[in-house]
Amino acid sequence: MRKIKFVIIALIFISCSYGYSQSQETEQSMKKKISKEELIAALEKRVADAGDDYISLTAAEYELLLSQPVGEIEGFEPHATAMDGIKIGYGFSEGPKIYKTDIQIIFPNIPNISEGEVFVILDQVKGSNGRDYLDRGSNTEVKADGSSPESDFTELKLYSRTAGSKSYWFGSRYVNLRDPSDNETVRVLGALGGEVELSEVSGKVVMELPVNITELSLSKEDLGKEKSFAGGSITLEEITSDYISFRFTGDPGRLYSNDPYDNANAILEITNVQIGNGLHKLYADHPQSIKIYEAEVIKKEYPFSFGSGHSDAEEKVAPAVQEEVAPAPPIVYLDTNDPIAIAIKGRAISDLRQSVTKSDPEGAESKLLSVQIEAMPKEKQIQLQELFVKSIHDYLVQTHFDVSVFNYGTFLMLFNDLGKMDVKSISSEYDIRVQNVGGNQYAAEFWENSKAHALAAANNPNVEDIEVFKELIRLSGGQKSVSKADGATTTQMVALPYTKMLGLLYSLEKNGSVLFHDPFQPMMDFIKQQ
Repeated sequence: MRKIKFVIIALIFISCSYGYSQSQETEQSMKKKISKEELIAALEKRVADAGDDYISLTAAEYELLLSQPVGEIEGFEPHATAMDGIKIGYGFSEGPKIYKTDIQIIFPNIPNISEGEVFVILDQVKGSNGRDYLDRGSNTEVKADGSSPESDFTELKLYSRTAGSKSYWFGSRYVNLRDPSDNETVRVLGALGGEVELSEVSGKVVMELPVNITELSLSKEDLGKEKSFAGGSITLEEITSDYISFRFTGDPGRLYSNDPYDNANAILEITNVQIGNGLHKLYADHPQSIKIYEAEVIKKEYPFSFGSGHSDAEEKVAPAVQEEVAPAPPIVYLDTNDPIAIAIKGRAISDLRQSVTKSDPEGAESKLLSVQIEAMPKEKQIQLQELFVKSIHDYLVQTHFDVSVFNYGTFLMLFNDLGKMDVKSISSEYDIRVQNVGGNQYAAEFWENSKAHALAAANNPNVEDIEVFKELIRLSGGQKSVSKADGATTTQMVALPYTKMLGLLYSLEKNGSVLFHDPFQPMMDFIKQQ
């Protein structure tokens, strides 16, 4: 794990390029919906371009990467977890397969991960006799009281491996089993003894993932100078031939990692670390500079259950532990003759285009905001970045978009591309529908006319865009049940003519007027208040 450049927040939301690679051909209109696969491809390119450096990801971006299947791995018999790309198995990586002593895991090659940050915690290992063989006599597994601390025993040893052209992570750890009949005989996963066979293994994969990573670089020129960072301050104290030290006043839990560098800007191996009274001393060979990283570490849990008692199709997989989201209100579209619908549709295109024009990085207002941002303390810049992500996420939720498919990266690309189309093109290629999204709030939805494209793909299954067509049908809910002569039914895909691409939020004021809610307004207000 290495480094990431701190990007000024102005370039993040003003240029509409945060989080995803974006074509510079901004005048070209968006001709199809951005699929989940395309988002993942762009994200994987970002990760590849970063190499061994740190790369700042959100929780949603980790989820996208972890949803990708690794593929078949020779000698590994996978079982599902609550995330598609994470698979569990058991075996013994350094000996004959019959010694199935280890719990094993494979998952996609996500960045910012190292040993000590991925764990497998078992709930039970049941035999066909119904008894639990999991050893609970030491502080290694889930206890009777339900406690399940991440520990040196439950953490995985991680190895980077390759399957075909794709790299992935492989991890394993020993499982402590004891025969419950005598509470003494040690057993292994693959051989519980006598006539008893393995019936069920259940537990959870725990990952500690750093999000919102930022960095501070310090060299000899910074000696004795106090710098604001991570909600506190850092002062580079000393550089010698065998160590570099800095003092931090603030919450030490906010410091994520440190990398000392030599005079060729190569990362040095840290041989020892001493920390006391806020002083951090890192021992290395002739250090010349250091990069200090801040990150928020979030914990994600992915439950699983498998065993010889059920097939893959019957495996019990609990949903991933995540924040509960209140169900969205029912969909209610206004009639085209409704006065509110007429008022919103009459201004939606101009509101969109004005917002994009206002956020043009070459515009006078954007340049002024950029200067203000650069003058902010780093903690304020970090707050602004967090506000940006949260505001766009909330905007998507309010306009009834599935944030597991659409996140701020998708929204910004569509918003920017659609907003730079001319009025005539938008009017001819998009149908604007107005939906009441709860209370006095409404969404002006831009639906792309996809009928011609979908029908072409349906009539020619060999067209290049067939996967796009399938994604269009899936996301549009394009299925219907067809009755057959024998009374049975079958499900067929049907081409739906329109696909929802974007939503703008409005509210009905007490005086009867409609108010447009610019998605970037919270960030602009924050900047102006500083």
